[in-house]
Amino acid sequence: WSNLLNNLGMDTDTLDIRQPAYYDKLNAMLQSVSIADWKVYLKASTISAYDAYLSRPFEQASFEYNKALSGQSTEKPREQEIAQVVDREMGFALGQLYVKRHFGEDAKKRVGELVDNLTKAFENRINNLDWMSDSTKVKAKEKLHAITKKLGYPDIWREYDVTINRDHYFENVVALAQDDYQYQLGKLNKAPYKHEWGPSPSTVTAYYRPSFNEIVFPAGILQYPYFDLYADDAINYGGIGMVIGHELTHAFDDQGAQYDKDGNVKNWWTDEDYKKFNAKTQLLIDRYSTFTVLDSVHIKGAMTIGENTADNGGISIAYDAFKLTEQGQGDTKIDGFTPDQRFFLSVARIWRVKTRDEYMRTYVNTNPHSPAMWRVNGPLMNFTPFYEAFDLKKKKKNY
Repeated sequence: WSNLLNNLGMDTDTLDIRQPAYYDKLNAMLQSVSIADWKVYLKASTISAYDAYLSRPFEQASFEYNKALSGQSTEKPREQEIAQVVDREMGFALGQLYVKRHFGEDAKKRVGELVDNLTKAFENRINNLDWMSDSTKVKAKEKLHAITKKLGYPDIWREYDVTINRDHYFENVVALAQDDYQYQLGKLNKAPYKHEWGPSPSTVTAYYRPSFNEIVFPAGILQYPYFDLYADDAINYGGIGMVIGHELTHAFDDQGAQYDKDGNVKNWWTDEDYKKFNAKTQLLIDRYSTFTVLDSVHIKGAMTIGENTADNGGISIAYDAFKLTEQGQGDTKIDGFTPDQRFFLSVARIWRVKTRDEYMRTYVNTNPHSPAMWRVNGPLMNFTPFYEAFDLKKKKKNY
């Protein structure tokens, strides 16, 4: 391993092995599997990694193979695939153009106001917990207020040391991969660069990073249907507000709870509080394990617990934050719906998707998120304000 790392330019003797069991198995296979077999495997892996950038036969073979897993019947247009490659490989160059067109200062300011209100609502929830001790509440609130919020785009833009040739698509991709390798290598043996972003600004995603205690919302997700600068608060709190609450909750889920306010793996709970926390976590695991996705296919409650915790917390916190607004405290209808009804309709709208059964079977067995329908129905079935908003009684179908 030392020779390999040195030849790759990694001059270090300290490594963070996140999955030691994987390397135990790999070391055993390096001894038991023949060199000839390894050559075939590595050649196939390399082709598989780059098949989308090669000639048409490779692209078609890749699609036919993955079709069995996804159920997708037709390929995306080539131009759409290439546009996604530009975003994936040069996202921060493209991102500068994207934010100029799609995410102005007014939008960034309003998203910041949502984050502030959700943080207040989260603190109120911590204060009102009847099972957590005062000492643990203090630590929880310290962590909450220490969370770094990255909204829209980075303060410092990453640069690319690559010359792009319009006539050499594959070579461009390889050059960008080499540039990224050198970029990552340049961070070795240096302090973490906390201003760095993972996804590009145009990416539709959001995440919480426990080791940095930060939440990140690229401009790509700060768009319709999640966020609309000109929409009423009910729509935005039910949309992006739920997502913000989701990511804040990750700081306190089964994984995030193991990190302190500075991003260190450190226990900040009393033994009794942590025991209660784990008991409540198990209840959620058990509940989600009963949800049927397809015929006899159930959600894997243990595998999805972190995301399910965040979904339940996200809706609760977003609703509490919405009730801090003028609209949330009023009863003026828009398009025939009350403020609370509009909030819950917005929650449902952001998870409105269609999937094929083949894809769903793979998804349930590999993805840590519950299927979209259960990201709405799961949390809301235990949320009293939802029942009150639509006057749902026991005899009604949606109860």
